[in-house]
Amino acid sequence: GLPDALPYLGAVPGTCNAYAAAGHNCWGILWAPVTGKAMAELILEGTSNCVDLAPFDPARFSGGEESASARTGRGRQRAGEPVGEQW
Repeated sequence: GLPDALPYLGAVPGTCNAYAAAGHNCWGILWAPVTGKAMAELILEGTSNCVDLAPFDPARFSGGEESASARTGRGRQRAGEPVGEQW
């Protein structure tokens, strides 16, 4: 799983026309309908109208920003380092 326990949904940074919809953990089967709709809207219309994809942006772990788990307070830590969250 990802450090903040949220999936990747959106355009893959540094690529052209590549998108990711992954990392749903055990919730994939339940999130499949809205994930498919949101990704279809994003790919065809350039934005998702059914759900705000900002929290799921694949770029959220890149760059010098504070980690997503630190921002959300989610995820486990070992020796003070985030190790993700397994459900």
